[in-house]
Amino acid sequence: MKIGVITIGNELLSGFTIDRNSAWIGQKLLESGMKVHVRQTIQDDFSDIYDTLESMWDHWECDYVIVTGGLGPTVDDITVSVFMEYFDDKHEFDKEYWSILKERFQRLNFKMPNLNKNQAYKSKKGQMINNLVGTARGLHYTKDHSSLFKTVKVALKGGPKKSHFFALPGVPQEMKSMMTNYVLPILEKDLESKVVCKSIRTTGVPESILQEKISDIIEENKDSCDIAFLPHRMLGVDIRLTTSDEKLIKTLVDSIVGRVQKYVYGYDSDKLEEVVANLMINNKLTIATAESCTAGLLSARLTDVPGSSQYFNGGVVCYSNELKHDLVDVNQKTLDRYGAVSEETARELAVNIAKKLKSEIGISITGIAGPDGGTEKKPVGLVFVGISYRNNVYIKKYNLTPNRNINRELTVILCLNEIRKILENSKEI
Repeated sequence: MKIGVITIGNELLSGFTIDRNSAWIGQKLLESGMKVHVRQTIQDDFSDIYDTLESMWDHWECDYVIVTGGLGPTVDDITVSVFMEYFDDKHEFDKEYWSILKERFQRLNFKMPNLNKNQAYKSKKGQMINNLVGTARGLHYTKDHSSLFKTVKVALKGGPKKSHFFALPGVPQEMKSMMTNYVLPILEKDLESKVVCKSIRTTGVPESILQEKISDIIEENKDSCDIAFLPHRMLGVDIRLTTSDEKLIKTLVDSIVGRVQKYVYGYDSDKLEEVVANLMINNKLTIATAESCTAGLLSARLTDVPGSSQYFNGGVVCYSNELKHDLVDVNQKTLDRYGAVSEETARELAVNIAKKLKSEIGISITGIAGPDGGTEKKPVGLVFVGISYRNNVYIKKYNLTPNRNINRELTVILCLNEIRKILENSKEI
């Protein structure tokens, strides 16, 4: 089963709009045991769309082609016209659907623009795909492998004798509705062998080191399993395994995790803050934070998880030295002697916030995010993280980057990972 995806829109090529549709489609297909073989993003141009449809059919020999974009009522929405030409079809005015559209607009107290009449036409040869959340209906055509050459090739591959073409709206909510309710059931019905995909989520290690640790596993299994490294924006790399052999993938996951265990925090869609949250909930622990340079970003991540009230007691953003002293009881002598950005201040912040908010875990973050404020002894990017837990205080010192936003985000990720490691390595857990 070969699947091609085409996303249409000048705004996608210019960068004004990020193409999240193709990413979502790819992920949904993987969840159903399928994968995209080819993807192209093209402009709102009649010839480009026509030629790309033909390329998907003739060159890439796709069994299913999913197109998004260009079904709206405005002048740049030409996908329907291209499909009509490509499949030698004509459309006719659908009075029944036009009445439905007018009724929808009336319910919203909007006057129906004449432009929306374009969306009330229906295909004579293709199948119209109902739009449950919008106005633009989708299109579904099939194309026979009529030539002897193609028929023989398809028969040898055991694939379908027809290729399916789907035209879906570019509006994400509408596209997702049609994919879920119409397209996926058709593909799943024709699916003969599923693709299995498993992601091992790691943090705190570059992809080059990960690859070096498992290079022999990759080489030994290159013909039976695709092993890829997918770096995240901040300090994270997914090792993604894709194969049709479910038993093999379980064996490989065990082998790889055995090599890189200390960097692994979860699998597939696991998030670092969710892993930390589960550790705290399962062990009935509570946490409190005292943040300076991250200004509450750690608290926000900890409370992104539903049910966070079970473990998060509260946090303080103590940006100034006065607040560190007045709210979190950092000794003034400590601030005067060592400064706000120091191991000593981080230690007192972590211990004191845990006591004040009656939490088993106290977290402190203090640093120089930048771009200004650094000195020769304490440069921009210097950050101290303190973790108070079970009569111990763990202090981590980081020398990060000159970039303010990156420093703040990195600090939160590094902090979450340190909490995870401490809790996972605790003898009582």
